[in-house]
Amino acid sequence: MLMDTWTVLGVIAGLLTSTGFLPQIIKGYRTKRLHDVSLLMVAVLGLGMGLWLVYGIVREDVAIIFANALGVALTSTLLVMKVAFERRELAVLMSSRQVKGMDKNRDKGR
Repeated sequence: MLMDTWTVLGVIAGLLTSTGFLPQIIKGYRTKRLHDVSLLMVAVLGLGMGLWLVYGIVREDVAIIFANALGVALTSTLLVMKVAFERRELAVLMSSRQVKGMDKNRDKGR
C-alpha cells in the first residue's frame, strides 16, 4: 500500500515530534537523574497521546497511529525511568540517614 504525500508528511512529522523525547531518555539513562522533568507533564502528555492513538485507530489514520504509538512508548519509558530513579534516590537517602543515626547512637554510648 503506497501512502499519499500528506500521509508521508504526517508520518515524518510524527516521527520528529515523538523522537523529541529521545535526548531526555538518553540523558536520564546516562545520569540516572530526571529531577527537572515534571512528572505531571509526562503523565498528561502520555494520556493525551494515548487518546490520540485511540482516535487514530478509530479513524484508521496511519500517521496518527504511528506518531502516537511511538509517542506513548517513549513517554511511558520516560515515566517509568523518572519514577524508578526517584525511588532509588529516596532509598539511598533513607539508608544514609539511618547510617548517620546509627553513628550518632553509637557515639552517645561512649
